[in-house]
Amino acid sequence: MELAQTVELARTGQRAKGQDPVTRRPRERGRLVLALCSLLFCSLSSALWPISVRAEIIDRVLAILPGQIVTLSDVEAAIDLGLVEVPAGADRIAGGLSAFIDRMLMLNEVRRVAPPEPSPAAIDARVARIRQRFGAPAEMARVLSARGLDEAVVRLFAADDLRLAAYLDERFSAAAQPTDDEMRQAGASAGQRLTDERRRALVDAWSAELRRRAEVTVLP
Repeated sequence: MELAQTVELARTGQRAKGQDPVTRRPRERGRLVLALCSLLFCSLSSALWPISVRAEIIDRVLAILPGQIVTLSDVEAAIDLGLVEVPAGADRIAGGLSAFIDRMLMLNEVRRVAPPEPSPAAIDARVARIRQRFGAPAEMARVLSARGLDEAVVRLFAADDLRLAAYLDERFSAAAQPTDDEMRQAGASAGQRLTDERRRALVDAWSAELRRRAEVTVLP
């Protein structure tokens, strides 16, 4: 009896508010249909989301330098264009990253002294040597496109190469020359080899010092 009274009181109160259960059913059905449609849309979106993510090219940050970052594309482009050399037996990316960081640190030092600008002819010649690394112009164009680069950027790279080479020659070439005694001991034919080895050792020591002074974070 109490249950029937409770139901009747509820119906009476709903009618007083204009919310009779019979008139509420279409609204409830509408809300149910809307909820089901929303759920279906979310399910489809979730199913399609991985596809859209895979379609995007996401570059990976490999290292952080003061005011600079190094990405995977940076390293791959430097290797492809011959801006850095991967040591024999080293992993392509790990070795290329280490060489690229050294290059960036050295160029930062070079820019401090404001070296003279390379001539357009010298830049043209350096770009031509870069092109020779590829079998055909189309191959170089394909690599540049894959790395998000263009010919203008290649010219900037070439100019940096020339600035760095000029700086290294000015700073280390004289210091790398063997003495007369060393030349006599090594022999005239070994003079250039001795000079090259000493120069490489001096540059490596300088590069290691730049690493010690810089805040370089290599990401895993």
